Amino acid sequence: MGLTVTDLRVRLGQRTVLDGVTAAFAPGRVTALLGPNGAGKSSLLRAMLALITAETGHVTLDGADVSALGPRERARRLGYLPQAAELAWNIPVRAVVELGRLSHRGRFAAPNAADKEAVARAMTLTDTHAFADRLTAELSGGERARVMLARVLAGEPDWLLADEPLASLDPAHQLDMLARLRGLARVGGGVVVVLHDLTQALRVADDAVLLKDGRVLAEGNADDVLTPEVLLRAYGVAFRRHGPTLMPMPPAPAPPTPARR
Repeated sequence: MGLTVTDLRVRLGQRTVLDGVTAAFAPGRVTALLGPNGAGKSSLLRAMLALITAETGHVTLDGADVSALGPRERARRLGYLPQAAELAWNIPVRAVVELGRLSHRGRFAAPNAADKEAVARAMTLTDTHAFADRLTAELSGGERARVMLARVLAGEPDWLLADEPLASLDPAHQLDMLARLRGLARVGGGVVVVLHDLTQALRVADDAVLLKDGRVLAEGNADDVLTPEVLLRAYGVAFRRHGPTLMPMPPAPAPPTPARR
């Protein structure tokens, strides 16, 4: 049945950040959450994880209300890669990835065989074995991003919800991260990812949900959502699409001011 948001309304302080949002997300597919700054993308992701409370509406996972799931069950089902995730301790990379298994064992229990196998698989998927024994302070930005992804994947969640995972990555590491997200979907996992780069969204996403002012402006197949006509309504900017590339068009030059006589 997948992950479904129905008539979600969320207020943060005095501001309504989501207003009547309804959307469906399917397993085995990558769905991009898109929209201009302040559209509600990160708030929607956090509401789907029950990290913020909705005034109205609900989020269901395979028919079960996400907010009714216990924290450990929710962590096992829904993996979260937050925006600019921090590594708070200067510890070995392998120890960071092992933290992703906490929802599967008691607080003080030692890792068992299943935990070790899950950590090994996550490090293989993210190509982090080569620096498993290095301290986190020694990592580059791209390496750090892969480690944080490995930590989430070690928990073997059914879904990965990622908030701007390409931020601060150079182009090569952006492409690497996109390939890993696609790989997760290919093996049946559901992926919901907040993106700003529309061309990258075209490359990675099967589906797209486009938000504006806290509401869904368009939803569906990414090719159908990411059209110049729809994007003009969302961003107020004309786009030109050439194959898998979307380019914003510069505004028309203002007419020359008549010379004063």
